[in-house]
Amino acid sequence: MKKGATADPTPIFFFVPNLIGYTRILFSLLSFYVAASHPGLFLFLYTSSFVLDAADGMAARALGQCSHFGSILDMLTDRASTAGMLVVLDGVIQPMPYIFTFVLATLLFLDVASHFCRMYASVFVQKESHKDVSDSIFWLLKMYYSKRKFMGLLCVGQEFSYIFLYAWHAYRDVSGVSDALWYAFLACAVPSFLKQVVNVQQLVDGLYHIGCIDAQERQQKKTKG
Repeated sequence: MKKGATADPTPIFFFVPNLIGYTRILFSLLSFYVAASHPGLFLFLYTSSFVLDAADGMAARALGQCSHFGSILDMLTDRASTAGMLVVLDGVIQPMPYIFTFVLATLLFLDVASHFCRMYASVFVQKESHKDVSDSIFWLLKMYYSKRKFMGLLCVGQEFSYIFLYAWHAYRDVSGVSDALWYAFLACAVPSFLKQVVNVQQLVDGLYHIGCIDAQERQQKKTKG
């Protein structure tokens, strides 16, 4: 390759895990489109998009197709899909409009802000992965990123708490089904709550490390001056 030449990224765009990622985006967008009128189709599309989140990672490792592009695509899809689901919930369920909207908006803010800050901090500190939290003071955050099964439990709990809440509202008039869906929602609410605690911790942790970099740079400027 000639000096200054740029490698062609096209093959990376067509890696199998990235193709799965595009499918996830399509399924999520389609699910949002039908959410108000076709609850069954919404549940199928959104759940399928979430389940495929595990497939792209397995494909990347099995085929040796891990990439920075795929990692960013995966996180963006996760965050955008969850944000879309919270917007859908706010649109179809309004038991106490102001309180419910406040709670969902807070969850959306926390989800996006914490993951953005985590990713930005990892790049700023020049870590190989945003999952490297070895220097964090939060044991739950360390456990989340070091134990794949624990991370999976919390992620599944969060997403399925939203899914079951939507399903409960959509089928609340179906005898027997509504009760089962409500209990399923309550079961998922526990890991979902822990996921929000992790989000708070990674937001605080990310901001702290960015602040440390700022302090170091200012100290270096004073020393040079």
